[in-house]
Amino acid sequence: MTDFILHHYDMSPFAEKARLMMGLKGLAWRGVDIPMIMPKPDLTPLTGGYRKTPVLQIGADIYCDTGLIADELERRHPEPGLMSGGIGLAHALSAFAEGQMFWTVAGFVIGSNADRMPAEFHEDRARMRGAPGANVEKLKAAVGMHEEQLKPQLAWAADLFADGRKFLAGDGAGLADLTLYHVLWFLKGGGRVGRALLEPHPALGAFMERVAAIGHGEKTEMSAEDALAAAMAASPESPAGVDGNAEGWKAGDRVAIAPTDYARDPVQGELVTYHGGEIAVRRTDERCGEVVVHFPRVGFAIKRAG
Repeated sequence: MTDFILHHYDMSPFAEKARLMMGLKGLAWRGVDIPMIMPKPDLTPLTGGYRKTPVLQIGADIYCDTGLIADELERRHPEPGLMSGGIGLAHALSAFAEGQMFWTVAGFVIGSNADRMPAEFHEDRARMRGAPGANVEKLKAAVGMHEEQLKPQLAWAADLFADGRKFLAGDGAGLADLTLYHVLWFLKGGGRVGRALLEPHPALGAFMERVAAIGHGEKTEMSAEDALAAAMAASPESPAGVDGNAEGWKAGDRVAIAPTDYARDPVQGELVTYHGGEIAVRRTDERCGEVVVHFPRVGFAIKRAG
């Protein structure tokens, strides 16, 4: 069987979500450590420039965004299922937890620890947001505002467990739980000030312990060069094709795909999939050969290349 190869770094909250997906499904996987900031010279040949973390590689197929990674793992290994409580619950909670709540937590954690972070990190994250440059003093000044915004959001999250349930959809964990957890994990990892915000909510602490116990599955390390060689030795799977609801797009169109929120670095290639909830492009690179890069339709924009 083709290896699952996760390109990630330890401190990434979205990578933690993907690692827990592997654990929930009891999967063996290979882990490739990538830099926290650009450049990412051994990842770019595979993705064509997509810079968010994590990225899942399966042979010569490259999956971007944790939502699509979850869908692909579910397709290949349907049991145990990730969609406990239904796909609607998983994606509705993701829209809240990875939108408003995540950015509030990120502002609080980064601002609270701004003086301990290197200048290169601040400059990289400013570029991701589309800002002309880093303003560390502004990040620090906004901590109080983020804290006040976060307090009621944590209370809302705690209220989800007020009836004594172990997980959001009942007794079994699913993608909705992993999504909420990884945002709280990021907050807790932000140091004493982050942990202090969680202390008034023991239900969230107990929930986090239950999710953490899922673990990360069976991980072995892999070098970036070996991951590139694995792509070179493989061929992409047959694409799903372009369906009749593709809004004028045709298979073979030269397109550029980019996130609609931040880190809007476009990936160019030949359109091979516009089907269901997925868009994918074929591209080539001398270091990995022909690959197909997959994106979810929600949260990504498609336009003609060039």
